[in-house]
Amino acid sequence: MKLQRADEMEQFQNDKSARNTYIFFTLALLVWSLINMFSKGETGWEFTILLIGNVIFFWSRIFYRRKMK
Repeated sequence: MKLQRADEMEQFQNDKSARNTYIFFTLALLVWSLINMFSKGETGWEFTILLIGNVIFFWSRIFYRRKMK
């Protein structure tokens, strides 16, 4: 099986799909952590996963933006 480089349309579709997935996981983890915070008084691991995921996302955006300059 040979991997091919994605054309512009495939890149656009992948970017949109990745964005929708990121939004879903962020909202799901946020809602889950808020439910736990109000019911148990603590946020739990889901909030930690949410924070780490957002740090990785924003750090990689900064990294690639600086790499492009």
